[in-house]
Amino acid sequence: MCKVVLLRGIIGGFGFCNYYYTLSTLPLGDATTLLSLYPILTIFLGRLILGEEIKLLQLVAAVCSIVGATLISRPSFLFGYEVNNDVEVRPPTLGYVTAIIGSCCASGVIVLIRKAGNVGAHTLQLLFSWAVFGVSFSLLVGFIASLKSADEQWRLPTRHELPYVLGVCISGTSAHFLLNYTAKLLPATLAGLIRSSDIFWAYALEVLVLGQHPVRETYLGVLSVCFSLILVLISSNKRTMKLIGSVGNLTTAK
Repeated sequence: MCKVVLLRGIIGGFGFCNYYYTLSTLPLGDATTLLSLYPILTIFLGRLILGEEIKLLQLVAAVCSIVGATLISRPSFLFGYEVNNDVEVRPPTLGYVTAIIGSCCASGVIVLIRKAGNVGAHTLQLLFSWAVFGVSFSLLVGFIASLKSADEQWRLPTRHELPYVLGVCISGTSAHFLLNYTAKLLPATLAGLIRSSDIFWAYALEVLVLGQHPVRETYLGVLSVCFSLILVLISSNKRTMKLIGSVGNLTTAK
């Protein structure tokens, strides 16, 4: 059990460094699309490590999820790069590499959490492991970046930045607690596909908070993501649905 918990923290912490670097360097559309590859990866990794069955509907759902993410995000490598003063602006190649690595890490984390649930690991053990290695990798990356560039020096957030930093910490920790709790109970393939709904919710927040106006492709993307979630529910067997219901009842009772 100890090895699974440690490995979950190492891969999760390393994956988060890739995740944040990707978001900070790539256009949001490119980053979202590439980081949403993990549902398909989880299906095959779950089969390889956990022996979970691969269902046709799950494969279709994973493809629909990625197609939806592509239509919503409109990545520049498909819909064209930004042009500034008649010069095509291309993001750094390293950002695309970290996006792929981050997606692989997300898939590995989901499978490891399920594995940890099978061997009796506690949710707080998984969360603590992620926090320790996440902070450690962040400090290491920050130190290396500060040696390469004077503009990358670490500093305390300003009074204006502090609420946003605290918001990220609180929401991120809460989301990770729920992920570690739920993914222990559900099959890894199902957990990965349901988690891919973050594509839809992220865009909904962009519309409500940032006031972005959707285009035609966006509506098609939202429909594709919703369709993928419906396929996930259809492909779930009765035992899984009963398990979801029992988790919901437990949450209500608390």
